[in-house]
Amino acid sequence: MKEKIFAKIDELKDQMIQDICEMVQIDSQRSEPQEGMPFGQGVNNALTKALEISKREGLSVKNVDGYMGYAQFGEGENYIGVMGHLDVVEVGDGWIYPPFSATIADNRIWGRGALDNKGPLFSAFYGMLALKKLGIEPNIPIRVIFGTNEETGMADCRYYLEHEKAPLMGFTPDNKFPAIYGERGRAVIAVTGKKEVAVPFINEYFMNAKPNGDRLGINYKDEHFVEMIIRGKQLIEDGDDLGIRFSLSYPTCDIDEVIAKIKSKAGDMKVEVISNSPVVLHERDCWLVQTISDAYAEAMGGYVQPTTTTGGTYAHVCQTIIPYGPSFPGQNGIAHQPNEWMDIDDLVTCAKVYAWTLYRLCQMDQNIEPWSKTDQ
Repeated sequence: MKEKIFAKIDELKDQMIQDICEMVQIDSQRSEPQEGMPFGQGVNNALTKALEISKREGLSVKNVDGYMGYAQFGEGENYIGVMGHLDVVEVGDGWIYPPFSATIADNRIWGRGALDNKGPLFSAFYGMLALKKLGIEPNIPIRVIFGTNEETGMADCRYYLEHEKAPLMGFTPDNKFPAIYGERGRAVIAVTGKKEVAVPFINEYFMNAKPNGDRLGINYKDEHFVEMIIRGKQLIEDGDDLGIRFSLSYPTCDIDEVIAKIKSKAGDMKVEVISNSPVVLHERDCWLVQTISDAYAEAMGGYVQPTTTTGGTYAHVCQTIIPYGPSFPGQNGIAHQPNEWMDIDDLVTCAKVYAWTLYRLCQMDQNIEPWSKTDQ
C-alpha cells in the first residue's frame, strides 16, 4: 500500500505545487478586522481559497466563522486533525524575489508562507487527498484544519475548540520531524522601575550573563528540554523609568516559583508577566507518538527518536495534536526571515510522509486511546 500511496503523490505533484503557489501568492498578513473576517481581508482571502480547493476535490468543508475552516475526508464523530495556518508574519525587507510572487527558482518555491505554513499544510492536505483518490476508506475521518491567527495569538484555535469538537488525535505540520512529544513553556516578562534602581539590576543580572538565568536563580533543567533559556532582551524606557523585557523558554518547572525568584531579585521594581504558555509534555512512549514515529521510519527508511521543541505551535492550545514536520533533521529553520522558501522535493517528501502517517492513523479503531502507553 505504501508504494501505491507514494505513486499517487507523485501523480498529484504538479497540481499540489500549483495550489501551493496560488496560496503563497495571497498576502495573508493580519490586518484590520471586518465583518466575518476577524483577522482581516488578506487571511480571509487565503481561507476562502483553501476551502475552494477543498470543494474542488469533493471534500466536506466548513468555514468556522472566519476563524478557521476545514476540509474533511470520511465520516464519524471522532477525527484525526491536521491543523496548520494560512496567516503569515510581516514581510520585512531584503527579498530576492517579491514576497508574494511564489517564484520557482533553484527547485524552490520562494515567498512568505512557503515554509510557514502554507506549503507544509498543503503537503498534508495532498497526503489526505491521495488516500481519497485511492479509494481508501478511513475508519477515523481525517480533517485538515486551516488556521488564520497562529502567528499573532492563536485566538482562531481557541475559538475553534469552543465551537467544534477537538481532534481525537493528530498533528500540526509546523515545526520539524520526527514526532515531537513536548513543547517548552514560553513566557514574556517585563521588569521596570526608576533608573537609579533599574540600571544596577540590569547590569547585575543580565549584562554578559549566561542565557540559562543562573544569576537570577532560575536555571532550571530537566531531561526533556535541558535548561532554561533567556532570549530577546530589550531595554524599556518610559520617562524616568527604565526596564528590561525578555522571553523565557523554560523546561518543566513551577513558573510561579520562577516569577517569585525574579521578584525577589527585582526588589521594589515592577515585574509583569506579559504572556505565558505553559509546557506541553506527553509521554514519549504513548501510542500516538510511537505510531507517528513508526510511520516516519517506514516512510523515510530509518527510525529517529521522538524529540521536543522550543514550541510556539497550535499544539500548545490544542493539546490532542503534536508537532510533526516539515523540516527534516539537520535542516536550519528559515521561517520568519526574508527570502523564505521551501524545496519542491521536500514538499513532495513531506506529502508522502504525511500520507503514510495518515493512512496508519486512520486505519485504527474509533475507540483507540492515543495517549495510552505502548509496550515499546
